[in-house]
Amino acid sequence: MDSVRTMAQAAGAWLQYEFACGRSPLFNERYMSVPIAGALYAIYKQEVRSEFLHPVLAPAKIGPGRRPEVDFAVVSNYPNVTAVLESKWVGANGLTAEDVIWDLLRLELIAHHSQASAFFLLGGRRKHLERFFQSRAFMGKPIGTGHYRRLLKLDRRKNPRIRVDNPPRDRRELFKRLLEPFQEISFPSRITTSQCHRYPIDCPMFQYQVYVWQVLAPKGTARFLPQNHVMYKTLTAAPTGVKSSP
Repeated sequence: MDSVRTMAQAAGAWLQYEFACGRSPLFNERYMSVPIAGALYAIYKQEVRSEFLHPVLAPAKIGPGRRPEVDFAVVSNYPNVTAVLESKWVGANGLTAEDVIWDLLRLELIAHHSQASAFFLLGGRRKHLERFFQSRAFMGKPIGTGHYRRLLKLDRRKNPRIRVDNPPRDRRELFKRLLEPFQEISFPSRITTSQCHRYPIDCPMFQYQVYVWQVLAPKGTARFLPQNHVMYKTLTAAPTGVKSSP
């Protein structure tokens, strides 16, 4: 949890500083690279690389097209990774649920297969973040009076989970689009994340905040291959452009 807090403080304080210097018109996802890379190096004292080939999905990709990458990787002994991070900038138009879930799935794959620490970071103007957290994309359909299956928990609840093997009906097509191309990749039945840390905890709505979660891979979590799942299997065992992973 100290690493989650450090990441949030580093990126959030950087945005506050840059905002005070009048550079907020430049803000975007790439603009956060400096504090993110700096914080990762401060935590792990190892080489930090950006746009690093995904160690699970990239080897499984064959044929034309760019191979999957991860935004940041702490490299201990190439190609082994100690930690990885995916970041997203939340602007006025928010994000799609698919953007968030695909990042979380890709992080979990690395946390599981490489035993690496994996972090998901959201940054943006506070009013845009809060608007996204209240959006249908983030909250999903209500499952009861005042209850929703949010993509991520914003409170202090420990180890919130997202079902992958049996997602809510309103997100099934989304999960199918993500998993069907990777029939022979082992996915988790659930995505588990840590408690959230944000920085600053409070600020005016026109200023900027950062939220960070750690994506966990608890031992004993059931896993499945899409080709063996009634919802995700396709007519062919190995789709064109993807080869199996161990």
